[in-house]
Amino acid sequence: MKNLSLKFIVAITIGFVFSCASDIHENFLKCLHFHNSTSISNVVYTKSSSAYDSLLHFSIQNLRFSSNNIPKPLVIVTPLQPCHVQATVICSQRHGLQIRIRSGGHDFEGISYVSQVPFVIIDFINYRNIQVDLQDRTAWVQVGATVGELYYSIATKTSTLAFPAGVCPTVGVAGQFSGGGYGYLLRKYGLAADNIMDAHIIDVKGRFLDREAMAKSDYVKHPIPESGLEGLWRLFYEDGGKGVLMVIFPFGGRMGEIPESEIPFPHRAGVLYQIQYAVHWEEKGDEVAQRHIHWIRKLYSYMEPFVSKSPREAYLNYRDLDIGVNNIHGYTSYEQASIWGFKYFKNNFNRLAHVKSKVDPLNFFRYEQSIPSLM
Repeated sequence: MKNLSLKFIVAITIGFVFSCASDIHENFLKCLHFHNSTSISNVVYTKSSSAYDSLLHFSIQNLRFSSNNIPKPLVIVTPLQPCHVQATVICSQRHGLQIRIRSGGHDFEGISYVSQVPFVIIDFINYRNIQVDLQDRTAWVQVGATVGELYYSIATKTSTLAFPAGVCPTVGVAGQFSGGGYGYLLRKYGLAADNIMDAHIIDVKGRFLDREAMAKSDYVKHPIPESGLEGLWRLFYEDGGKGVLMVIFPFGGRMGEIPESEIPFPHRAGVLYQIQYAVHWEEKGDEVAQRHIHWIRKLYSYMEPFVSKSPREAYLNYRDLDIGVNNIHGYTSYEQASIWGFKYFKNNFNRLAHVKSKVDPLNFFRYEQSIPSLM
């Protein structure tokens, strides 16, 4: 089977914060209408909108973040065209609001739709067109599409081409590809991100540009001894381990041929396999949730002797706030962010911080584990 390269349409919103107006909510809406007077009303949902609650909860895949005490966005914007994203970026900067980007809603820590400071959500639920070009062996995929929709679009056109993305069909392409994106074709063709040729972005100034313009993870580099596996098995039978999922995904092949510095994803040569730890529960209540969270932290601690070290590496798409976070308010230093940054990106973290300093020096686009500015 041949590999299909991918051109990926993605909206990246970065910028800086101005002083808040006396009425952030109303002035933000006025700003949106000023920049898109003819079309923005059809894609803006406030807390008074009848569809607000259903839209907010529609894509929340992790019910830890669906309770009433979780912070809610002032506004949800569901863009149909780039100008809607551009207006949201510009107006969020102007009125001191943070932005959360949602595409699919798979988020172990809820970062794509929760914030501890006033925020808006850009939800790409309507931005999911896919165009497959068999002659060029490429595809354009809009940021709101899911992995399953991409696979289906390819399969309806050809039985000889494929794309090396993930195994869960409901995961959004935006989050998966930006974090790497591994799947069954990994050893032959590498990550999804290794096969992205181009992207359309919206920058801090609202310009439309192209290339020319609760889970945890580990990486294993040495075989786990039999005694270690026996202890792991005993943990699974503890009370909090009910609903556990531990996925071991082999690396090697093409992954070992691509340099660590090729893209931000650095986990390449020497990795035997990646481990995903997850625990699921259906019972409600904070006590139940804390019991399961305590258990998975215990499992993560148990595995420490058997996995990568200095740093103990982690996969960005299995976001884990336990390994470190930025300050919610105020400045976060490079040294502080390095605690979690080197686990995800290894030595690429320094390069990412320098890029961040050039394109977003005042750190408008930020969240609990966003790349810090060196300014």
